[in-house]
Amino acid sequence: MRNFFEALMSERKSTALPEEFNYFGKLIGSWLINYVEGDNSRAIKGEWHFSWVLEGMAIQDVIILPDYEYGTSLRIFNPATHAWDVAYGYTGNIIRLEARKQGEMIVLTFTSDENRKWVFTRIDDNTFHWQNVTVQDNGQWHINAQIQGERI
Repeated sequence: MRNFFEALMSERKSTALPEEFNYFGKLIGSWLINYVEGDNSRAIKGEWHFSWVLEGMAIQDVIILPDYEYGTSLRIFNPATHAWDVAYGYTGNIIRLEARKQGEMIVLTFTSDENRKWVFTRIDDNTFHWQNVTVQDNGQWHINAQIQGERI
């Protein structure tokens, strides 16, 4: 297995990935997270770990929400579209998204439903905020769930 991990992991971002598209680079590392559903029916403390992979042209993460969901995302920069192609998988599901910057936000839009989005609204050195939203017919965002992360 050691050869697998050595082949997968990258120490840093590839120089072929333009800095202006390095949306997720500040997330590299490990985070303690607080997950809260939009109606406050569920709150879970967990972890989220991010690493450069595939020669630094991609980022893979593992999210751990005990007794609820364990999942992984593979975020691969696409030089043809200047966006990130994202696949998120957990038991029984795989979700495809496309990530682009919108102002200060990173917006990941479901490829099967443009009204469903995952949004990083703030990423700094030690914290981040993430939301799972549905865009309603009037353009307002309904928050389905949100995560506040703090670097370990």
